[in-house]
Amino acid sequence: MKVVITEKYGGAEVLKLKEIPKPQISNDEVLVKVVASSVNPYEIRIRRGEMKIMTGKKPPQVLGSDFAGVVEEIGSGVNNFKKGDEVFGMLDGLKGGSYAEYLKVKTGAISLKPTNLNFEEAASIPLVALTSYRSIFHIGKVRKGDNVLINGCTGGVGSSAVQIAKALGCTVAGVCSTKNIEFAKSLGVDNIIDYKKEDVTKLSVKYDLIFDTIGNIPFSKSKAILKPGKIYVTTNVTPAAMMIDPVLNIFRNKKAKIVMVSPNADDLNEIKKHIEAGKVKPQINTTFLLDQIQEAHYLSETGRVTGKIVLKIQ
Repeated sequence: MKVVITEKYGGAEVLKLKEIPKPQISNDEVLVKVVASSVNPYEIRIRRGEMKIMTGKKPPQVLGSDFAGVVEEIGSGVNNFKKGDEVFGMLDGLKGGSYAEYLKVKTGAISLKPTNLNFEEAASIPLVALTSYRSIFHIGKVRKGDNVLINGCTGGVGSSAVQIAKALGCTVAGVCSTKNIEFAKSLGVDNIIDYKKEDVTKLSVKYDLIFDTIGNIPFSKSKAILKPGKIYVTTNVTPAAMMIDPVLNIFRNKKAKIVMVSPNADDLNEIKKHIEAGKVKPQINTTFLLDQIQEAHYLSETGRVTGKIVLKIQ
């Protein structure tokens, strides 16, 4: 099968297309023929070596988290999926594996594909939606009517977060650039803040949850616009934040937390309900073929992508 191999840390040029044997599944796994995957900024950081503290001296051989495809084989212990099922899901990003024609996966990481999405659309959803759902619902513990601020509301995670927060009944403020204002409106953002014209941390509005999907508005500044007892969540995973914030939060009234998402079929099923109800829709920027993986990573690295970059595998 064809896969994208990453043998060393570095620029997009380290990504190479190769042929390796199809994986063999265990009793509690299924083999998925991958139709589509997607590129996430998290994978760029892993490829560059910025996550070495968690990935080790060598990068995961095959990068990639998101996937959508068809179940080709099932293990003897699997009874909740069958051959031919159309599924979507995500792998542990630190281990990777979805930049490939086939992958083996445990059933706790997949869900049946939403009936109203094609494979490319479905592959754009899992990591960003699971990250958003965990940040907003589990960590942020929002309630209907809460006022939520999403920094980077037009990116992959941000565009998903806007829709999930709206689906949960929140009022959403979003920070983006001037050129992305119309896109933010189309997502359903209630109050748009153009960061080129206003500093959101100096405005008078207070929020029940601040979700920073970019990592450029630190808690030290964000707490000024956070309501007492509420939470700031960021996707910017740093060793310092992982070790220091949990300790400081013991003494803080306002909390700072990082989000690290894992495969979760239960949450994916909840997201699937919102998708099939038309409340959460995929936002695809560009689609590349697997052998165009370097171009896909170069585009992601610009940091100017609205929505998601999808990989069509087969």
